[in-house]
Amino acid sequence: MINYSEFPPSPALLPFVECFWTLQSHGYFFSKRELIIPGGRIEMIFNLGDPVEWMDSKDLSKTLSFSGSYLLGPRSRPFFVQQNGVIRVLGVRFRHGGLTSFISTPMSIFVNDLVQADQLFGNSINDLTSRLYEGNVDETSVNLIQDYLTNRIHNESDTRQNLRLISWVRESSTLPVNTLSERTGVHYKKLERVFSHYTGYNPKNFTRIIRFYRALREMNKKPVSLTDIGLSGGYYDQPHFIRDFKSFTGKTPSQFHAENPTIANLLLTSKHV
Repeated sequence: MINYSEFPPSPALLPFVECFWTLQSHGYFFSKRELIIPGGRIEMIFNLGDPVEWMDSKDLSKTLSFSGSYLLGPRSRPFFVQQNGVIRVLGVRFRHGGLTSFISTPMSIFVNDLVQADQLFGNSINDLTSRLYEGNVDETSVNLIQDYLTNRIHNESDTRQNLRLISWVRESSTLPVNTLSERTGVHYKKLERVFSHYTGYNPKNFTRIIRFYRALREMNKKPVSLTDIGLSGGYYDQPHFIRDFKSFTGKTPSQFHAENPTIANLLLTSKHV
């Protein structure tokens, strides 16, 4: 049995956090390696069960084992997670650029990486993690994480302005990058610096990931031809969409649907993404 739940953030955290989530299960309910698709977001994960192993598709022979609190950075390629034994996990799904309202570290330094949370948040995150180990994986524990993050908000005026810029670009992701620069009135080099610091991507790669993830969600909702999905999502043609599909999932659309990855589908059907 897989028990997955999502919780909306408080009003104070709404500009920075998409949702909080909990997952309780056992490793035998999942495939050996679960596909994790890049969606441009950063996740903070509190693993309170047995250790999980993460693999980068760039080198599947290398595994990283994590317990406690850690962050899954912004990704430009698929990752895999292998879950063995008891699964008791809480997570924070940050909005694009949202993590920068809690830490000053540029997001570009941990693209395609996983880091222990105390490397970015300090020892205070270890105290929170210890408290979470003592409780249940439920809304009460989610509220402890919410309180912790609320007390760390340092949302200066330039941060708010840049998050609005990122939000606008996200909603206009089908436009060419030079058009985005013209319409925002922000020179491309500055746009590049902002996106590198807040999202970890350059504007071109950011819009590419957003465009793909939206198309994949549409494809997951209902049976539609790849041509229609690609054109409605801003792709030039079907081959262009399939190239991005393979780049971000490591699979063709038919392989993806045949394998029916559990965790990927949980995210694709999320109302908060």
